[in-house]
Amino acid sequence: MRQFRLVACFGLAAALGACGGSGGSSLSTSPGGTTQNPGGGTQPAANTVTLANLAFSPQAIAVTAGSTVNWKWNDCSGGDGYGGGATCIAHQIKFDDGSGFQSPSQDQGTYSRTFSTKGTYKYHCTIHGAAMSGEVDVQ
Repeated sequence: MRQFRLVACFGLAAALGACGGSGGSSLSTSPGGTTQNPGGGTQPAANTVTLANLAFSPQAIAVTAGSTVNWKWNDCSGGDGYGGGATCIAHQIKFDDGSGFQSPSQDQGTYSRTFSTKGTYKYHCTIHGAAMSGEVDVQ
């Protein structure tokens, strides 16, 4: 009987140890540019603006000087949503600051810009006009 209790206690301890118990949560960035939350769901990766539904999301983003902002095209419908038989909408980002910075006109992919000077950098889609605009606030 004593041996049975000992085996049962070890079995229970092993089962409880396998449950984890950290209670904290950590985030990891996936190759697709989203941050996976272990509790489920996703959120955009840091300093990423998504182009979807004819809008920039988020429309305004705040970063520190020296940061790089990444824009990710995700405006496809049908198919698998990433070009596999899908219809994707082209966009071109152009900055309104006179710098000449602009992305290529494309319907998929990414574009990045590093901001070294503090200020507000407004931009818009040259294809869809001022109705599709955003800004980067560099602090």
